[in-house]
Amino acid sequence: MRQTLKARVADIIALLLSFLLACAIWVNAQQGEDPLIRRTLQIPVTFVNVPENVKIMQPSNLNTIVLIAYEGPTSIVDSLTADDFLATVDLSQVALGVDQAAPINVRPNNDDIMLDPPAPDSITVHLEPQIEKEILVELELRGSVPRGYTTEEPLVEPEFITVKGIASDVNKLAVARVTVFLSSEDTQTKIVSPQPIFYDQQGRVAGVSSLELSHNVVNVTLPIKEAADFANKVISVNVVGEPAPGYRILNATVDPPTVLVTGRPSQLERPFSVQTEPIDVTGLTETFATRVSLNLPEGVTLDEVQEIVATVEIEPFSSTKIFNRPIEILGTNETLKTSVDPETARVVLFGPLPVLDALPEQEVVVTVDVFGLAIGTHRVEPVVTIPDRGLEIRSIQPALVTVNITRPVTTTSSLSETLHLRGTAVAAVYDHPFAGYHGPLAHRPTAVALKMSKFVYF
Repeated sequence: MRQTLKARVADIIALLLSFLLACAIWVNAQQGEDPLIRRTLQIPVTFVNVPENVKIMQPSNLNTIVLIAYEGPTSIVDSLTADDFLATVDLSQVALGVDQAAPINVRPNNDDIMLDPPAPDSITVHLEPQIEKEILVELELRGSVPRGYTTEEPLVEPEFITVKGIASDVNKLAVARVTVFLSSEDTQTKIVSPQPIFYDQQGRVAGVSSLELSHNVVNVTLPIKEAADFANKVISVNVVGEPAPGYRILNATVDPPTVLVTGRPSQLERPFSVQTEPIDVTGLTETFATRVSLNLPEGVTLDEVQEIVATVEIEPFSSTKIFNRPIEILGTNETLKTSVDPETARVVLFGPLPVLDALPEQEVVVTVDVFGLAIGTHRVEPVVTIPDRGLEIRSIQPALVTVNITRPVTTTSSLSETLHLRGTAVAAVYDHPFAGYHGPLAHRPTAVALKMSKFVYF
């Protein structure tokens, strides 16, 4: 019985050894077909489990890269990329406000891969809590409104600016201040949107570029009104008379255009106008400026004595006038005959009516320049010359004229006869209409005018 049990145990042991040997043989065969290889790869690091309202201050660049080395069968390793690995840094247990080394954990998506520890195997992190804080907005007024005006309670929107960021940066902020500048030109409600400047607890300017702000500008509405015993009134110019014939008043202004007056509030609330003393322009033809005084209602006076200058602009009426002028030919050649068609041009001038009425026609000159033109027919643009008195040439008709240049033709007939006068021969030439006459001089027709061109004596 005991021998039988021993025999069975020996058989089982032999069977196990055979199985292990077979496995070893199979593994060796597999490794021969798919050997193990080793590779390295750079993969990005992901920060996980970041606490709420916490900002990662270090590392400043969150695109951190880690180097890994791994080993496995060739068929698996050759197909692996960086996407098949995950490198993470768990921030859930990192203390706030201090530098701390956090381990880098790398996990492959295939269990047949063996990994070495990554390089580096940890990274220094620094976490800061983020907080929100409301910072009061203060308004600072610089300058002043003109005399006779007052400022009322300003409206500042928003009254507080919410600032979000790391606690160390936010807690040092004390106030946000906006500045509005006033001047003598501010006589109505002023609406501006300045950018706030933040100050720390010591009153120094604090930078907020790393913080989140609920508002980048502040809207300020500052009511500006007239004081009860002052009023700002527009001055009107009192012009009387008429300029010279052909002239008109273009504009009448006064400097300054408004004045500050003072009086009892009941008087200033009544509607009234402030006029200059009468300014007479009868027969005038030019713009002029003059110092004037003002006519004010009884009980109303100027807040301060000042010089007031009125300017009255006078200009002539503008009109048009037509001139029909002969066309003069310039640059002619004495050996050629030149003519122009038409011989006159219609010129329309625009300008001040008095100047047009007094302009002599002879001062409107129309010319065409034919210098250098060859024999033949040409189209030439006429040129109009006028005095420099503020006039403008509106049109000239025709815009082009025809110039004919020809060579003059002279028709002559010659009569030659030999006269025996004391041994002297005379040759005579005379003009048409008896060009065919060849008789003796004594018997020539009386209507023929002889033109002696040359005498030859023998």
